[in-house]
Order: sequence, then structure tokens, then C-alpha cells
Amino acid sequence: MSDTFKKIDKEFCITDDSVNVYGYRCLTAGYQIDEVKKNPIGFHMHNRDKGVVVRWEDFRVDGNKVFAKPVLNLSHPEGQSLLDQIEGGFLNGAS
Repeated sequence: MSDTFKKIDKEFCITDDSVNVYGYRCLTAGYQIDEVKKNPIGFHMHNRDKGVVVRWEDFRVDGNKVFAKPVLNLSHPEGQSLLDQIEGGFLNGAS
């Protein structure tokens, strides 16, 4: 893998059937995972203006939860910080 990307061997639950902070839910039964896999990107704190900081791989569905592993974009200004936080055990969730 390139020096500008690093895959983390840790699964994150990226969605489930619970109500989110915006007051709605994404039901896993209707989740179109093949559509998500076409462009499985993530933004730091949902801020699209600052660019892509993560790409999701190795999707897995278990019951009503969808899990994936992050590949961090180390060329992004937040990339190394996120890597350090995940590997240090301080960042344990994704949304």
C-alpha cells in the first residue's frame, strides 16, 4: 500500500438500525451496500469542504449492523492525527 494511505485492521460499525443524532434511521435491511461500495468515502466530522480522509473497505453485515475497516488518507491534514487516535485507542467510533 502507498505511503500516503494506511489500512487499519479494526472494524467500525458504520451504520445500524438505531435512530441517529439527526432523528432518523437507516435500516440495514434496505441499505444498498453495493451503491456505497462504489464510492465508500468519509469526511472528518462530516465536513465535505475539507476533503476525503477515509475510504471504507471489507464491509460486513452482522444482523442490523454494517461494519467496515478504514483506509486513512495520510496526505489529508487530519489523516495522521486520526491514525494516531485510532491506534492509541482514543477514537473508537465512526458515523
